[in-house]
Amino acid sequence: MTVEEDDLQKPLAAMFGLPRSLDGMSIENLVDYRAALQQELVRVDAAMEHRNGVRAGAEALFKN
Repeated sequence: MTVEEDDLQKPLAAMFGLPRSLDGMSIENLVDYRAALQQELVRVDAAMEHRNGVRAGAEALFKN
């Protein structure tokens, strides 16, 4: 028995309130929602980059 990729993603997405129901959303609302998600991805990417820099600095400090 194989586990579908969707089955693995649902519990993780649910932790963050995703997926959101798109059924009642107008085209305009969908466009705005997509833009908000894209902005959130930029924010998440920046946080990850910052944390990677902090971790690299800590590793360099303790490596010497």
